[in-house]
Amino acid sequence: MLFIDREEELRALEEAWSSGTAQMVLIYGRRRIGKTYLISRFLREKGGVYLCANHEERELALRDLTEQLQAQVKLPYTPRVSNFRELFELFVAAGARVVVIDEFQRLLKAGGLTELQHAWDQKLSRSRILLLLSGSAVGVAERVGLSHASPLFGRVTRALKVSELSYRAVRAFLPSYLEGDRVRAYGVFGGVPGYLALLNSQLPLEENIAKLALKPGAPLREEPVILLKLELRNPSRYVEILRAIAGGATQFGEIADKSGIKATELPKYLRVLEEDLGLVERRYPLLSEGSRGRVRYYVRDSFTRFWFRFVYPNMVLLELGLYLDVASKLPEALERQASEAFEEVARQHLALLAKRGTMSFTRMGRWWSSDVEIDLVAIDEQKGIVYFIEVKWSKHPIGREVLRRLERKAEEFPWKRNERKEVYVLYSRSGFAFEPEENVLLFSLGDVERDFKREETLVAEL
Repeated sequence: MLFIDREEELRALEEAWSSGTAQMVLIYGRRRIGKTYLISRFLREKGGVYLCANHEERELALRDLTEQLQAQVKLPYTPRVSNFRELFELFVAAGARVVVIDEFQRLLKAGGLTELQHAWDQKLSRSRILLLLSGSAVGVAERVGLSHASPLFGRVTRALKVSELSYRAVRAFLPSYLEGDRVRAYGVFGGVPGYLALLNSQLPLEENIAKLALKPGAPLREEPVILLKLELRNPSRYVEILRAIAGGATQFGEIADKSGIKATELPKYLRVLEEDLGLVERRYPLLSEGSRGRVRYYVRDSFTRFWFRFVYPNMVLLELGLYLDVASKLPEALERQASEAFEEVARQHLALLAKRGTMSFTRMGRWWSSDVEIDLVAIDEQKGIVYFIEVKWSKHPIGREVLRRLERKAEEFPWKRNERKEVYVLYSRSGFAFEPEENVLLFSLGDVERDFKREETLVAEL
């Protein structure tokens, strides 16, 4: 797998290694995001012990971890390990400089983290050990590693959240694709390295998707359900909630209606999807963050969103071997995914322009009222400038009427209505049928491609 855009995380691990003191580093992020690859890249040079917590039940977990440790280190004696504290203290006895415990959050129920606290306080913290705790259930790992109630609170010296790659980084996985197909691929697979590494950019995107998600034995055909089953005993209700949200139900009442789950029971399921698994996120209109009455729910992960929209509804046909019939519907589905992805690409492009000093803003987000919605609004609170941004994934150049509609929608935006400076920004996949005006910025997909290419060149030269 390509090692792309993880230099900052690798540098943080190097700094922890070079500190000269004991370090407990929390590394967390969703599955397939590249945590294990990052750790293995680090261990390639440093060496170390890699353990994985495969069980939550105490005796099973203790025996399994002990066997993993004994298979990797040589001790002058055969230890009798009766509890986790004794196991953890063996790290020092074995002379291990780096120890990884993957899926560490599974040790919470087994009492392993409380014993890790004691072992750290009494012995490990006095050594030079670098202990890497890696977890995939994002909210759980974050809570177990960082919250005040955690046995490890105050002992974690660094926390690295491994997030999705940016669109600029994703482009490197797809060197043979035209920019339009890069956006389409980003719309399906997002910035998840574990998915992107499976793509063969010598093959058409539709063929890649059929090979990875539609054909019998395709590695991602059951992916979202498999991931849910790894974390949940009974995922059926969560499946229905994700299907409802991916299908367009973004408000609480809509989700309850489409999922068939009572409104009184829905919050507990949403809480798990949002806080524990990181699969669902809340969004608020700009300037109304935290307003309960205006919240919308979205599926955070691009592939999960695509799977529940396209693969899951066609699963009966796929199981009958009719994947070619399903694949024939892909082009339309890809355009929907690309349309959403292009908005995110535009957001990242605007951030790039701000980095270069072409424009400046202090806040940015989608904005909506009861009857008006604007793709993105960016505000420079110091200069009193507001940027109204419309993003169009259209086959044909867009005309001036799109600008005029955006100007009318902007009239509803309340921030400093009579004293602000307004700038209108349009993004179009296929360009424009009119020339830019004063206070109007126009960006085609070709412009976006040029700017990201230029950024790649600058980064490579550093």
